[in-house]
Amino acid sequence: MFKRKNLECDNCKREIQPNEELVVHLTLPETKKMPVGVLDKILKKHANEIYCKRCFKIISS
Repeated sequence: MFKRKNLECDNCKREIQPNEELVVHLTLPETKKMPVGVLDKILKKHANEIYCKRCFKIISS
């Protein structure tokens, strides 16, 4: 019924698995354009950057 969108890290290109921590940079849209729906599909479409926890630690240090 629902198809899962595969989220991948923008740095290492590894697929982020269910129950894995991730860091997302997202620009909050206007109220009229607020995305609604399944989280993985919204992140895939609207996120500026998606990182796995390991890559975010490397990038942020």
